[in-house]
Amino acid sequence: MSGLIESATAILSASERRLEVVSSNISNVSTPGYKRQVSFADLVANGGRDQVGALAMRVRADLAQGKVSNTGNPLDLAIGSDGFFQLRNGDDLVYSRQGQFKLAADGTVVTSQGYALQQAGGGDLVLDGSGVEILADGTVLDGERPVGRIGVFSPSDGAAVQPLDGSLFRFGGNVGEEVAEPHLRQGTIEASNVSVGDEMVTMMASLRQAETGARLVQTYDDLLGRVITAFGSGGR
Repeated sequence: MSGLIESATAILSASERRLEVVSSNISNVSTPGYKRQVSFADLVANGGRDQVGALAMRVRADLAQGKVSNTGNPLDLAIGSDGFFQLRNGDDLVYSRQGQFKLAADGTVVTSQGYALQQAGGGDLVLDGSGVEILADGTVLDGERPVGRIGVFSPSDGAAVQPLDGSLFRFGGNVGEEVAEPHLRQGTIEASNVSVGDEMVTMMASLRQAETGARLVQTYDDLLGRVITAFGSGGR
């Protein structure tokens, strides 16, 4: 009967993890550039033994593009192609499609968290002012003078996109390759791709899954009670 309680525990744990993912998605429904997290179950080998393993929940990002809306802010950018903005956080590089930028005191183009937007080929993008024109290929014009080019990056072949907090990601191996033909849209932002309706459906499925696990626990408890009663009666 130990297999029954192990199965129930796995089902309840998977349901709990799915509900955590749904909660995170719904809380970021208004976060620009956020990518919906999708949970799925894998069978994990049990201690290397030749038997069915336990269900383990894993999470990946749904990279489908969110709706693009106009803001009129010259430093708001949406990516109309594959790829991510590369951002520098100290010595660390992270990636995002959230394109809401502003100028720091020294002219560096940064996110609200202070992460510096990186140029194609590397290096922070630094401007004299926000009144610039940004072309689709990322070229930044101050009047008619090019002053930089924003890089758009994708993960190298086979590298996974690992979700971090909010709309930030890391590439497997932390290596990004520059997209040859990006398509940037100035004065726009990409919204979250979360659908509240889809998340509610997932939540209801998770609750039904939890009910199944709870019924297995109840069945185990009933069977255990019968065994104890049988042994008690046989000992008289």
